Amino acid sequence: MEQNQLINRRREYRLPYFEKVIFTDGNRNLTAHAINISRGGLFVTTLDSFPIEASGFLAFMLSSHSRSLCIKARVAHVVYDRQRSEVECGMGLQFLEPTQVHLNILNLHILNDQNNYLALKELLKEERPNTLSLKQLKNKLPGLEHYDLLGLRYRVNRICTLFENPTVANSSTAA
Repeated sequence: MEQNQLINRRREYRLPYFEKVIFTDGNRNLTAHAINISRGGLFVTTLDSFPIEASGFLAFMLSSHSRSLCIKARVAHVVYDRQRSEVECGMGLQFLEPTQVHLNILNLHILNDQNNYLALKELLKEERPNTLSLKQLKNKLPGLEHYDLLGLRYRVNRICTLFENPTVANSSTAA
């Protein structure tokens, strides 16, 4: 299979997401940090992944919702690369049978983040962006706090390229 075929299989873009999550298959529990999320699932960093196709329940929080979510999930893929330290090891968890309420909450969270990234992109077009506005938007998007202005411009512009592909951005099916 060609590399671009693997890339094109994903129907949903993934946004940075930095929260602790708990995954359990009923026998074993894993608490890990997630690094990205989509409407279809999330990716957690771990060196102790569950096997592919293992299913269980995933509990996590979203900043846009006051209560934790618990959604049935399965291990869709595992990444374990000993050769490159820049590749995060872990597992992709695909949501299974999310309720309409879950889908609405996930959609709201992703749309809020997308709007915040787009607003930050506009603000960063200024040579000297307003510091207060910059700080307010960065607070809404965890994971950006350690970037200087140059790094922030690159990271935000890079994330905003996700929204430019209409076939991915308009898809409402899980990936």
